[in-house]
Amino acid sequence: MLFIIILFISLILQMFLPWWIIAIVALTFSARKAVSGKHAFVHSFTAIFTLWIAAGLLKTIPNENILANRVGEMLMLPFTEFNWVIILFVTGIIGGLVAGLSGLAGFYLRELFIKKKT
Repeated sequence: MLFIIILFISLILQMFLPWWIIAIVALTFSARKAVSGKHAFVHSFTAIFTLWIAAGLLKTIPNENILANRVGEMLMLPFTEFNWVIILFVTGIIGGLVAGLSGLAGFYLRELFIKKKT
C-alpha cells in the first residue's frame, strides 16, 4: 500500500512541483504508514525508481534515445547504442535513493517522537 501511495502522489505532484517533492512525499507517508525501517526504505525506493524509469522511457523512446545517448557521451561512457539504458538506470537509482533515504528518515522521525506503549 505504501508503494502505491508514494508512486501516485509523487506522479501527480511532480507534474507541478520540483523533482525533490519525492523526498517530502516519501518522508510524510513513510512516517505514517511504514512498519519498519526496511519497509520504509524499500517501498519508497522502488516506488520512485519505478516512476522515474517509466517517465524516462516515455521521454526517451519517442525521440529514439538521441538525448539519452548524448548525455552518455557527455559523461564519457564508451560509445554504444545502449548508453540510454545506463542513463535511465542511473536516473532511477538517484531518485530511488533520495526517496528511500527520505522514507527511512520519516520512519525514524516517527519512532523518535511517538513513544510506544510498553
